[in-house]
Amino acid sequence: MAAATAKRRNTVYNIPMLRKRGRGLDILRYCMLIAALSLLTGRGAYAVDADGRKTIDSTGYAVIYGDNALVARDAAIADALRKAVEQSVGTLVSSDTLVSDYQVLSDNVYTKSQGYVKEYKVIREGQAQNMYQATVTAVVAMGDIKNDLDALGLLMVKVEKPRVLFLITEKGLGIYNDTLRSAGSEADVPAAESTLKEAFLKKGFNIIDVSASTGKIDAGGGSISSGLSNDAARRIGRGLNAEIVVRGKAVAREGQRISASQVGVYLADITADVVRVDDGTVLASAKGHGAARNISAASGGVDALSKAADEIADRLIDQITAKWTSGNMVTIRVAGLADYRKAADFRNLLKKQVRGVTNVYQRRFEDGTAVFDMDVKATAQAIADDLARVPGAPVKITGTTQNTIEAVFQGPQ
Repeated sequence: MAAATAKRRNTVYNIPMLRKRGRGLDILRYCMLIAALSLLTGRGAYAVDADGRKTIDSTGYAVIYGDNALVARDAAIADALRKAVEQSVGTLVSSDTLVSDYQVLSDNVYTKSQGYVKEYKVIREGQAQNMYQATVTAVVAMGDIKNDLDALGLLMVKVEKPRVLFLITEKGLGIYNDTLRSAGSEADVPAAESTLKEAFLKKGFNIIDVSASTGKIDAGGGSISSGLSNDAARRIGRGLNAEIVVRGKAVAREGQRISASQVGVYLADITADVVRVDDGTVLASAKGHGAARNISAASGGVDALSKAADEIADRLIDQITAKWTSGNMVTIRVAGLADYRKAADFRNLLKKQVRGVTNVYQRRFEDGTAVFDMDVKATAQAIADDLARVPGAPVKITGTTQNTIEAVFQGPQ
């Protein structure tokens, strides 16, 4: 059976042809060629399921030493499992990061491959010449990998380390703290905001402290963080060079007091959403509840507010990173198009000539200006760089943000 399997694999990979008599490749080069051929065949990967697990087919190889095929079999399976994890990591971080941080990934992620693989099944195996080959179907825990990548800061690299601004208001039980009040002053930072910041910092986010602002913040007529319009919150974010704004409102109140007890029960509720500054995309939204017991109403309220914020912090972060890991959407606005036909031609150019673009959606065409949303596997900066290199340079890039591109058509009309 093994010999028959090996014969079939030889036919697919043409292994004997890789080792011409009298000129054999050394073991390292041989393994590299085998690995390259494996990648070219594109072993399949399925979508992530509801439990955050992905099923992946991968093939591993090992050299047989001293006719000890059993040891080689174990090594080939281990190689296949490592490759399954490598494929999973490749869906979470950029190709540049895979190369530049290979040693970091190898030391901290790839070495724990069997910990990420929750189950596997060998679906094909065999030997050819002095090599053992095993193909497995592995179930990989994407959430565990994502958490480790978060700790290493590699997901932040993929999305170009966005800066986060918090705009939080908290009220009740004699408490009134607001981010806008603390700008350029010694006012208290909201307890809920402090808790959220701590959670985001632990995950590697870059936080902008509004209290360090020396200039006047343009709140568009608003004076309370939670009461700002979406546009006003984004305007403040732009003014402080933030890419993401977390806007929220927390309210504390006293619960039912136990008779004859000096200890009170204090409750808090919080709502928050996370918005991208450049295009207004909502990345996350959550509600939370907290409860605390304390003699002091003020202290109990603060404790309850902190617990409410702690309840939503991980949910917000999970939603944000889920958006990042599922791909990115970049908006490009192109002016100077003579007619609709030129807009259609440009849409086709995006699909066929720009790397990393998987889908293009034309949102609007009006007065010579077209707006397209693109599903991409790259950043807006990378897309803009590729557009600038298209033969004939049909557009001139006039501006970019983390998720948007502004351009003027300069090709033939």
